[in-house]
Amino acid sequence: MWILALTAGLAASPDPLLSALADELEAADEAWSEQDDAPYYLAYRAVEMHRFNIGARFGALARSTDRRNITLDVTARVGSPELDSTHPMRDESFFDRNWHRGFAIAGSGPPEAIRATIWEASNIEIRDAQEAWHKLQTDQRVKVDEADDADDFSAADPVVDLRDRAAIELDRGAWEEVLVEVSAALDSHPDIHQSQADLHAVAENHYLATSEGTQIRHPRSWLRVSIQTRTRAEDGMDIRIYRWKDVHDPAALPNKEDLLSWADSLVEHTIALREAPLGEPYDGPILFRGPAAGVFIHEVIGHRVEGHRQKDEDEGQTFKDKVGTKLLPDSISIYDDPSIEFYAGEALNGYYAYDQEGQPAQRAWIVRDGVFEGFLMSRSPIDIDGFEHSNGHGRAATLRQPTSRMANTIVASNNPVPFAELRKRLLDEVREQGRDHGLIIDELAGGFTLTGRVFPNTFNIRATYGWKVYTDGRPDELIRGIDLVGTPLVALSSVVAAGDDPGVFNGFCGAESGSVPNAAVSPSLLIRQLEIQKKETGSDRPPLLPKPKAPGSGT
Repeated sequence: MWILALTAGLAASPDPLLSALADELEAADEAWSEQDDAPYYLAYRAVEMHRFNIGARFGALARSTDRRNITLDVTARVGSPELDSTHPMRDESFFDRNWHRGFAIAGSGPPEAIRATIWEASNIEIRDAQEAWHKLQTDQRVKVDEADDADDFSAADPVVDLRDRAAIELDRGAWEEVLVEVSAALDSHPDIHQSQADLHAVAENHYLATSEGTQIRHPRSWLRVSIQTRTRAEDGMDIRIYRWKDVHDPAALPNKEDLLSWADSLVEHTIALREAPLGEPYDGPILFRGPAAGVFIHEVIGHRVEGHRQKDEDEGQTFKDKVGTKLLPDSISIYDDPSIEFYAGEALNGYYAYDQEGQPAQRAWIVRDGVFEGFLMSRSPIDIDGFEHSNGHGRAATLRQPTSRMANTIVASNNPVPFAELRKRLLDEVREQGRDHGLIIDELAGGFTLTGRVFPNTFNIRATYGWKVYTDGRPDELIRGIDLVGTPLVALSSVVAAGDDPGVFNGFCGAESGSVPNAAVSPSLLIRQLEIQKKETGSDRPPLLPKPKAPGSGT
């Protein structure tokens, strides 16, 4: 029934996990091939992880762990590529569509224990797929025809690529000492109510074995060092600032001196923000610095160009009919390329060799020279010419099935403008609109977007802080407590120009297929019109008792 010609080679592999996956694929083929509603496709996705987690608070070590585990996801498709058990059933809830059961593999046990877990997971997933297939057939009979009649699964050539496994060597003792010292520096000011310094490191080995003949083992290493401060303003607002750096190699982590410099700067910035005035509702010109501009593009356009949303009738489908339409100035392009490991001197968090469906990472153009060009695709095709196959963006976290997702979303300009010129043009826009100030947004904490039809198709970008820039020459004024809100088509039509200063925002993005690592890269962007709303605030007062002091620091 299945393509298993390469299984024998895997079974002889010294890698016990690879061998177990191959053995169980063959066993499943033998067991199910003669059964009614046998799956036409079966995939085993396993991730072997080695994690370090070190954290310090109040100048003391809070945690230091070194853990290993293996997770397993099974995907079974019953039916045919034209219509199968993964097809969304109308009236399903948002999260039900992509949730499925995941398993922990006894990776340190004997091969029989690994195979037993895979066997158990296969039975459960295949039976769930059969049940979904029968429900779907009823759903298809009682519901109206769907607007998008594209197949559920596109053809793809099998891939065999067994790369060397990832490993991380970390001097935990040395990093514990560094983080404790940095934590003490963060905690030194009486108005810093909470702070922490952390190091997270993980070496992952991603395995994929499918009934089509794909066998992949590819490594991923990720490390993040971060510091965070927290205080409460007199008006009750909770203020948090976070600094971090993501790298792929421990040798690229900041040293102790750099982290202590970060800590001094962060404390100073946090106290200044605590005393800053609250921002007010505003609509007018805004200038985003590079990393903040990347988050803006991620929230405004990114999720809306994920391919599977174009066939979901609950989605707003903002860009489904926009291919060939001008969206941005001619000088600006946007693409998503998970094959890029470094950009502007920074490691990109969305880098990978293969997606979770075994498709090679590749560049997908979203906007080219201002014109909307296309979508991010998994192996779920859509009924739009040119988007019948994956472009390497089928992604998922554990316990989720792959869907099309962003990876490294990059904004580029063929006519970049220096930041000083962008600032001047910001003030020109402000004067033209009869205002006395514009806004510069340096830093964002993230954001979210609503892409469906039931709720307003809007975005909310969480600003850490901003600056009022006055036309009369007054010094820039720091403000807090603001979020940027709007609708996608209006926001994009307001983009004026891009800078020459690409910046990287590394993070994790959540959606139906779970939280996946990604990066947003952009130069500074000048926006003619965008709206600001007040951020939620609190009602608790700052602590009434003074913070305890360290021994020897005075009374």
